[in-house]
Amino acid sequence: MSRLVLLLSSLLALLAACTPKPSPGAASEPPAVVMQGVRLRSYDGSTLTLTGQAERATYHRSGDLSATQATLHSLDKGQQPGKPGVTTVSARLMEGNLGSRQMVASGDVVLRTASGTVAYTPRVTYDGVNQSAKGNEGVRIEGPDYGLTAKTFSLSLPDDRFTFEGSVETVLGAARD
Repeated sequence: MSRLVLLLSSLLALLAACTPKPSPGAASEPPAVVMQGVRLRSYDGSTLTLTGQAERATYHRSGDLSATQATLHSLDKGQQPGKPGVTTVSARLMEGNLGSRQMVASGDVVLRTASGTVAYTPRVTYDGVNQSAKGNEGVRIEGPDYGLTAKTFSLSLPDDRFTFEGSVETVLGAARD
């Protein structure tokens, strides 16, 4: 009987040792802050650079942020939200890190450039350090006189310039799907 108890207790100890432990910042750790009906204003020094809103946002002590039903407006110096010269991105989910200035937007992403070009994509990665965005899950573009689809894209926000790669199809004129 004692051998059976020893065997069972050894087996339980072995199983417990093999169970993966949650990493710091894992989903089991609650966020530091949970906010509902969020309005955002971000500054570079005293200059307003970003505004936005989200249905819900969470912030972790690691600097990780997530927001649902979110819209962000990246402002050029002196620009106001909703005015020409503002780049806007909307998505069902945005996840990023304040320290690294990196973000991933996913779920019906709509990106509207300062010049009025609109991009629709399932997912986009934003690099705040380089002021660029990119995606590799397909994109549909609507411009003033054209439509375009591509496999991958990148966007330089300061230049308001797209680069497309992979299979690219362009329709000129007012014709749209």
